[in-house]
Amino acid sequence: MCEQMATSDLAMSLHPDAVLVLGDNQYEESSAADYQAMYEPSWGRLKALTHPSIGNHEYLDASGGDADPARGYFDYFGAAAGARSQGWYSFDVGTWHLVALNSECSQLGVGGCSTGSVQQQWLEADLAAHPNACTLAFMHEPRFTSGSHDNSVSTTALWNTLVDAHADIMLSGHNHDYERFDYLGVIPTPNSPDSETASPDADPNGMREFVVGVGGKSTIEFIRPALRNEQVRDDTTFGVLALTLHPTSYDWAFVPAGPPNDGTFTDVGTGSCH
Repeated sequence: MCEQMATSDLAMSLHPDAVLVLGDNQYEESSAADYQAMYEPSWGRLKALTHPSIGNHEYLDASGGDADPARGYFDYFGAAAGARSQGWYSFDVGTWHLVALNSECSQLGVGGCSTGSVQQQWLEADLAAHPNACTLAFMHEPRFTSGSHDNSVSTTALWNTLVDAHADIMLSGHNHDYERFDYLGVIPTPNSPDSETASPDADPNGMREFVVGVGGKSTIEFIRPALRNEQVRDDTTFGVLALTLHPTSYDWAFVPAGPPNDGTFTDVGTGSCH
């Protein structure tokens, strides 16, 4: 709880216009009572500004049964979480178009997140209807990571749809670390035999991925080398990623939570939309 309070205090001090939470928002389970007991006193203070995405721990809530999976999550966030049993939606912040996706593909029935699935077709249509100069997507499981959980191969079609539409940023969590990649391109399909841990190809017309899973639960040490085109990573520091979105560019700054938490890692930079 103390890490959750420290990172949410930090987020509040930055006076954000919007807060994106990247799934596994409530540990270990996520019933409505769990959200009220733990999330509400910490990150819940920013609820009015929050745009959530759903993670695997949200689906550990059994209160709704098979007919209403992740009931606690959808009850807590309401309309802000998107349609029940889907969990994807989009909105604009300034001139930017933002897209929340559901990376828990096994929970989505036949087709999951694959090409032609309900979510992939929705994403393709949504991006075509919003040809903004700058686009940011966020979901729980990272398509590329060197963290303790492997690459989310099942989200390949979503990734490729975004790259084809010239999206700029992908945010994800799941692994309890911080990672930043170069711009990454379309992933050839079918995936290579080692796609679980394959290194991504750089592409100046691709997306830059950030993994930001250090908002409160714990940090977890890296057990594998950094992937090719992974530019920065850290497994020591709780904190938040602050993004400043300009009409045709963006700035990022990873801000450490500070005492009483260990770690002083920082990461800053700027990028252009395409």
